[in-house]
Amino acid sequence: MISELRTFSAAARLGSFAAAAERVGLTQSAVSAQIRRLEQELGHALFERTGRSVTLSAAGHLSLGHAENILALFDKMRDPAADIVVHGRLRVGAISTTHTTILAPAVASLRVNYPALTLHIVPGVSMGLMDRLDAGELDAVIIVRPPFGLMPHLGWHPLVRQHFVLVVPAHLPPDDWRQIIISQPFIRYDRRSFGGRTVDRFLQAQGIVPNTAIETEEVHAILQMVASDMGVAIVPYILAVRAMPNIRVVPLGEHTILREIGVLTMLSWTSPALDALIAHLVQACPGDELPSDARAGEQAP
Repeated sequence: MISELRTFSAAARLGSFAAAAERVGLTQSAVSAQIRRLEQELGHALFERTGRSVTLSAAGHLSLGHAENILALFDKMRDPAADIVVHGRLRVGAISTTHTTILAPAVASLRVNYPALTLHIVPGVSMGLMDRLDAGELDAVIIVRPPFGLMPHLGWHPLVRQHFVLVVPAHLPPDDWRQIIISQPFIRYDRRSFGGRTVDRFLQAQGIVPNTAIETEEVHAILQMVASDMGVAIVPYILAVRAMPNIRVVPLGEHTILREIGVLTMLSWTSPALDALIAHLVQACPGDELPSDARAGEQAP
């Protein structure tokens, strides 16, 4: 009877079976037949018919409100999530390189859709954020996928893969990437971080021992140091690499190393708010934007 109720509502609002037929996509005779069936089921006339126009009967006026309430409830049954009110407070940890490119746009759209939801953003490195999640201090963490297997009580939600690139001062003469790393001061991505460990494993596999001058976990600081002619570095290709002046990307030959960014959660706890956050993070993730001159192959570390 849902179809009949929709047709009844359209005819009542439009005052014409012909107009209702156009609205619901039926012929006028099919509309008339649906109204007759509904009147037979209810046991009373819904319309007073006068020529080509129709007006609601007294019983029709009473029935229209009930019909539209039934239709509204049916539509909610088709989309159970529509009744869920996303509210409360989420404690979210995030590594610094995700703040501007992933987290900020996701939170902006999340707040538009769910203004009753508040977030507490906690910066940190992947390992430290994992520990805080495990201790119950955070509800979710946006981190680099660990180079080891996850404990069974943790859930991983992948967001994006990011390539690592060699960045050098813009004025540095072109040379083989290996020779650049060996001959220039090397600004190392901190080996305590998962990304730094990825770089370290790559260098070891290539038999390269760089002349490490500085080691830090802050990628934006590394880029600024390279731009200031303090050395060269291997870093993930994030928005700041494209935006930073006075640096240049050098391809790593046939070798491309990757890291995966994702959301880590506790499998024992979920909520509509957490589900909404993850959905908005997925939507906010940029695609693979590695410059064409740095695409020389793809080899997972």
